[in-house]
Amino acid sequence: MNDWNELKMLRSSAWLLPFVCFFGIGNGQSDIGYFWHVTDIHYDHTYNDEKLSCNDNIPGQLPAYGDSWCDATWKLVVDSINAMATIEPNVDFLIWTGDNVAHISDDYMSLEITLQVLQNLTNALSQRLGKVPVYASLGNHDFYPDSQASPVVGHPFYSNIADMWQDWVINQSNAIDDSRQGGYYAVKVSPNVRLLALNTNLYYKRDKLTPNVPDPVGQFAWMQKQLQEAKSTGEKVIVTGHVPPGLPMPLYSDWYWPVFKTKFMDILFNYTDIIVALHFGHDHYDSFKILQSVDGTKAVPQFNAPAVTPWRHKVKEDGVEKVGEPHNPGLRLIKYNRSTGAQLDYAQYFINITKANAGAEGAVWTLLYNFTSAYGVSDMSVNSLRSIFKKLEDNTSPLYQKFCNNWAVSDLDRRCTDDMRANIWCGGQNYMLAKAEQCSKDRQRKDNAAHRLSGSASIVFLLLLLVSNYFM
Repeated sequence: MNDWNELKMLRSSAWLLPFVCFFGIGNGQSDIGYFWHVTDIHYDHTYNDEKLSCNDNIPGQLPAYGDSWCDATWKLVVDSINAMATIEPNVDFLIWTGDNVAHISDDYMSLEITLQVLQNLTNALSQRLGKVPVYASLGNHDFYPDSQASPVVGHPFYSNIADMWQDWVINQSNAIDDSRQGGYYAVKVSPNVRLLALNTNLYYKRDKLTPNVPDPVGQFAWMQKQLQEAKSTGEKVIVTGHVPPGLPMPLYSDWYWPVFKTKFMDILFNYTDIIVALHFGHDHYDSFKILQSVDGTKAVPQFNAPAVTPWRHKVKEDGVEKVGEPHNPGLRLIKYNRSTGAQLDYAQYFINITKANAGAEGAVWTLLYNFTSAYGVSDMSVNSLRSIFKKLEDNTSPLYQKFCNNWAVSDLDRRCTDDMRANIWCGGQNYMLAKAEQCSKDRQRKDNAAHRLSGSASIVFLLLLLVSNYFM
């Protein structure tokens, strides 16, 4: 694989600002733990020659850390791993939520290449992070053909992945066997907290192998069993995976086949009392959502971590070209309570990829924001998310600009239109596309009416002012 010999240089080539104990790490709080979340690496093994992941022309010399039209370079991959090991090496575990293979057409890929990329990244994480357990999930691009996750129990691909990742879960009951069954497994991250690493690619709309299978690889039945066991033993549960059940922003489409989304959400809503959070990737952007029942009585918080790859989409649908916003690479450090599983806060790190490519010092990983301080909440619970959306009822709330900046993993003000604000508000509280779209239309109609009323009031005021001045 191109660039693979750079793994020999795993001592950090990333520059890091002096680490500040933003969470009070090392303060002796034995119940407080931390874990990293890294997702959507999308390593382009062809970057130095064919550049097969690039969806636009890159003028001039190839940037060392990649470009917003291309997937991650090996240099960016290594620097990302080094950053986690340097910023905070004393974590309980790391969640790695898939999509490690580049956005390259199947015409130029093979099962052998796909497995080699996954093995290379597995080796890189193992060598740099040492004994830190990594709880990995497959992404839709980690399959060959792309996005075609097999619904067959015990498919050879799942066995290959189980063998590759077995050292991280070797001491966890049934984890390797479950992984061989269908690319999913459960681990105990503390005596009272269970983590479910799911294969949600089975429910993805681009998977043509699964729509007519009631329960692909038996994951729904397994998930129900795991959650019921956790409830019976008084455990809390963290759910991880790649393709999330919530909606993207903007509201382009729904990611799940409808029948699978209904089943998935029904299971979640039966266990909202023990599920502390969902942590997913796939979207490439930074966001959070409340997944809630129609009456709002059942709800769980979902957090989407931003990608390592700077790649953004450029697709044509129904004759209309849709282009993603440029975004920076990100890594997330999450603080939690080991006893209760409560998700307390997270620190979002990033590099400004333009500066990284231009500067002699390379990638400078810095803190972009802390969740609780950025949004003015006490933790990452559903109640905290509800308080944020309460503030966002006001379309002029400054939190919208903060959300748009964080969404694009940027320390600069980014585009934040009325349309985007409506999508944030509606997609963040509705998991069904039709309902979110109607909410967005209604909200924009209301905002437009308010703008017109405000404009009319201003005109009337000016006329009255002119008349009063005329008769003075």
